[in-house]
Amino acid sequence: MPQHDNKPSAVQPDWEDFRKGDRDAFERLYHQHIQQLIAYGMRITGEQQVVKDVIQDLFVELWRSRAHLQSVHSVRGYLLKALRYKLLRNTKIRTRYYAELPDQPDPDNAEQHILETETEQQRKERIRLALERLPGRQQEVINLRFYHGCSTEEAAEIMAVNYQSAVNLLHRAIVQLREMLGPGLICTLFFLS
Repeated sequence: MPQHDNKPSAVQPDWEDFRKGDRDAFERLYHQHIQQLIAYGMRITGEQQVVKDVIQDLFVELWRSRAHLQSVHSVRGYLLKALRYKLLRNTKIRTRYYAELPDQPDPDNAEQHILETETEQQRKERIRLALERLPGRQQEVINLRFYHGCSTEEAAEIMAVNYQSAVNLLHRAIVQLREMLGPGLICTLFFLS
């Protein structure tokens, strides 16, 4: 169960300055988060130009509505959630995103390869292929938790699901990855991210 405290949210100086109309703060926010936004968007759509266009639209909308925005606890979480929302408003992307991938056994993973003989690149490729076989929502929660460093609570908020649903998605994803990769390589996932 997540721990909620009544501490005020951490001050986000660039966000607060941006809300007051500071163009330099706005530019810093963009540069601090653009790579992570592109990577996250690519995990949802796989179409780089669509992701870049949506990010551009997102930042234009942010600038225009800056005076009406609230303080945020996590700028990264806010931006990732806003990007996800904008991407999933696109019918084509939404349909593909929510389609569940069929579970098919992978004969290459039936026998655990000797980890010592695999290069790091080979391990990363096996992990990437296993992640691609997960349903879209499970891919997203793994992506947020291990590649973007979000807490499970932040992932739930970004994905617009309750905390328990995020925990369940994460658990199912890890169980499936463990079945596909074996216990040794699943641990590597957490260190390679």
